[in-house]
Amino acid sequence: MACSTFLTVWTLRLSFGETNWHDIYSANYLIALGVVAVVQYLGNSLLVATNAALKAGEPLWITWRKDFMWTSLTYLSGASAAGIIARFIGNVGFFAFSATIPIIAIVYFTYWTYMKNLESAAAQAVQARRHVEELNRHIAEQQRISKALLETEAHFRNAFDYAAIGMALVSPQGAWLRVNRSLCELVGYSEEELLRSSFQSITHAEDVGNDLANLYRLIQGETPTCQVEKRYVHKLGQVVWAMNSVSLVHDSEDNPAHFIFQIQDISERKRAESALQSLSLVDELTGLYNRRGFLAVTEQYLESFQRSDNGLVVLYADLDGLKGINDSLGHLEGDRALVRTAEVLKEAFRSSDIIARLGGDEFVLLASVGADESAESLTDRLQQKIALVNAQRNRPYNLSISIGVAHYDPNEACTIEELMGRADRVMYEEKRKKRTLQPGKLHLESRRMEAVA
Repeated sequence: MACSTFLTVWTLRLSFGETNWHDIYSANYLIALGVVAVVQYLGNSLLVATNAALKAGEPLWITWRKDFMWTSLTYLSGASAAGIIARFIGNVGFFAFSATIPIIAIVYFTYWTYMKNLESAAAQAVQARRHVEELNRHIAEQQRISKALLETEAHFRNAFDYAAIGMALVSPQGAWLRVNRSLCELVGYSEEELLRSSFQSITHAEDVGNDLANLYRLIQGETPTCQVEKRYVHKLGQVVWAMNSVSLVHDSEDNPAHFIFQIQDISERKRAESALQSLSLVDELTGLYNRRGFLAVTEQYLESFQRSDNGLVVLYADLDGLKGINDSLGHLEGDRALVRTAEVLKEAFRSSDIIARLGGDEFVLLASVGADESAESLTDRLQQKIALVNAQRNRPYNLSISIGVAHYDPNEACTIEELMGRADRVMYEEKRKKRTLQPGKLHLESRRMEAVA
């Protein structure tokens, strides 16, 4: 600016020479003064505006209009000052110009300070613009994340509500917080009914303790998930078997927020397992227990027998002449003889007594003997039933059963299998003495069969 002022002064001197006070108010002088003011203003402002526009990365005209139009007044004043200085130089000499040096210095310092402030303001504007851009990017990212979360939540809600298995959110205290349609159908309760209750209220009483223990392990962090088979009680009262898979969700402060229950109906599988177990314990032909079933049931029976005043006997029974029936009349008739023998045994003994077919022609019974009974009375009752069956005369042979008896002594360390062995030996001795030859009837060969599992 100092340079432009100096040039303006000498331009006026060269154009008008020495001037007096009247000359500076002349029309030509004022016009010239205005022209040099405009030129001085445009030259300086364009230089500065170019620098600022390059730094800001915006068009020159926009920068000049925004930041430098105000300087027109400054340069107009500078041009006027130049005219006055020219007058002083004409009257006093060139040394009068030195008197303007402080003024020029003050103007220059003011302009330099302004430019620094302008650059600082421009830098702040750039920083603010970058901050706004970063903020906009952050807002856009947050909007993208929020949209993704909403989509994820919608997917989870759909997966939760329409899952093929029961799903629920459960509070740490056990209250149902949210349940889906499959769970409601599984247990027979409506959503409103479940949300007013807890999972304990519809859990089988025998399974509640195990459930609570598993949830406690989750809360303590001993395991991330747990899976257990349990029983729920349907609204109509029947038991519903389910596979319960449970995980724990924590809040932002790492406190237990809720459990996620995944509940799969396994009632059909349990029924199939029960049927398979029954088949493994039951003789397919007669419907009686087989050896495995007999041994399993008698173990429980002996535990309860310790608290009974009755006696206990093992009867080993063998269907006489089964081989002869099979050889002469066929295996189908032999099977009928075994089934009829099983029916006679069930008719002759109490329903609480345990009857089994060991295999082939061998049967075994575990029967209680009351205070007014004896083992002989039990075998007599069986023989009477057999006699009634034979009296019906509806088959070409008579049923005949050889029996061996062994008494159980609770004070003696003896297993059921050992008692079966004793009764088997007694039965075998009886069978050797027996002969089943009758005139006009089929001769039935007696033969001891080895017991099979």
